[in-house]
Parts: sequence; structure tokens; C-alpha cells
Amino acid sequence: MYDLPDETTELEAMQKIWENSPGYCDEVQRPFVKYLFSRIVSIAFLSRRVVYRNGKKTVDFKLSSLPTIPADRAASDEAYLIERFLYFIGERQPQLVGYNSSISDIQVLIQRALVNEVAAPSFCTRPGKPWEGRDYFDSRNGEWHVDLMNYFSRGAMAPRLNEVARFCGFPGKLDVDGAQVVDLWLVGDLKSIVEYNRIDTLNTYLVWLRFVHFCGRITEEEYINEQEDFRAFLENESELSENGFLLKFLEKWSVQ
Repeated sequence: MYDLPDETTELEAMQKIWENSPGYCDEVQRPFVKYLFSRIVSIAFLSRRVVYRNGKKTVDFKLSSLPTIPADRAASDEAYLIERFLYFIGERQPQLVGYNSSISDIQVLIQRALVNEVAAPSFCTRPGKPWEGRDYFDSRNGEWHVDLMNYFSRGAMAPRLNEVARFCGFPGKLDVDGAQVVDLWLVGDLKSIVEYNRIDTLNTYLVWLRFVHFCGRITEEEYINEQEDFRAFLENESELSENGFLLKFLEKWSVQ
């Protein structure tokens, strides 16, 4: 973008982007940059599937990320991460749930997919009319993509995911927040970034579960049972060597 010399370091390139971003000043040295100037280094997601075993409703969970843990920078090829994630979504056709995902996550994925020359035809399939099929680009006229923030205020009154989670009694962010990700990347600590993304995913799920209970989509008994099932799932996951960070999440979350 700025025709910097080849020997420019990654931090120097970032600094140039910050200096040319809206809001840059002495008090704000690292303003939020346009999505196009971002780089995707990690994608985390939680799969939730309702199944019936012996006539009893059960919810299966799977916590995943690209790259997986343990992670190193060699495993963070951006084009691969985007292509794999969008391929999974397009082929398996799940309902997507996110927080500010229609304005943020989906836009980052699309713009960076263009930069990396990624094709995602199955993900991009759209119906002729909003009610005629899945559409991940439209989070307002259907439920294939549920952006929870659409149901809250926008602008200055919009709550952050961490704020909603904490006020609901969930752990929220733990040791890392978004402002630290750049420095973690520069020192090669991709593992902490992946863990941070996974924690955000868990908080998003818990806020979603509280919201569908509020909407009457599940009964109070179903809500309580699913929280307990989810906690049991996390306890089992935390026993894996790569998931020790989940113990801190469990310590901060008391199921009511």
C-alpha cells in the first residue's frame, strides 16, 4: 500500500498503517485499522449439535480452531485458514452465531479472502429471496447467521462481548484482550492468541444460550441442563494437555 522497502520489518509496516489510520495521535498510538489491513492468524469456533440417543435429547459440543493447539507461526498461513473455514461452513451448512459478526468477522473474512485469492463458492451461495434458503451475508432477514449484537444497541451504547458476558455471570476475557494480540504475534506467541480466540468463542456461546432462553426458544429446564452439559464438556476438554487454559475459565464460571 505504501511502497515500503523490502527490508521493512513487520512492526515498521504495522506502524505505517497505524500512522495512516483514522484516530492516530499522540494519545492513541495504535488505532483500530481497516479490516483490509488486518491479517487473520487464528479462527476459533464451537460446534453445537442436538442429537437424540435412546429417545433423549442430547447436545454434543466440539471446540475447534485453525490452527490447532499447540500452534506456531508456521501453521498460520492466512489463505489456508480462510479457505478451510469457509469450506467447512459452505459444505456443512451450520447456523452461524457470532457477536458483531456481520459487521466485523464476515467482513474481515471476505476482504482478506480477496487479498489471498481464496475461492469459497459454497459459502457464497445465496437464495433468490431471504426466506428461501441459507444466506450467511444477511443476518437480519433470516437465522442462518445470527449476529447477537443486532439485538442490542449500536454505536457508543453497544456493549462489548466481554461486558455482556461478565454482567451475565460468565468469565469474559481472561489474561488476554484484543489490544495485546499484536504484541503476542510479534513475539511468536500464537498459542496465546488461539487460546484467547477460544475463550471468546465460549463466552459467545454462553451469551447465545442465555439469549435463546430469554426468547423462549428453550425452557428453563433445557437451559439449566444444557449449561450443566456444557460445563461437563469443558471439564473433559480441560484434561487434555493442550487445553489447560480452560481450567481458569471453569474456575471463574459458577453455574447457577
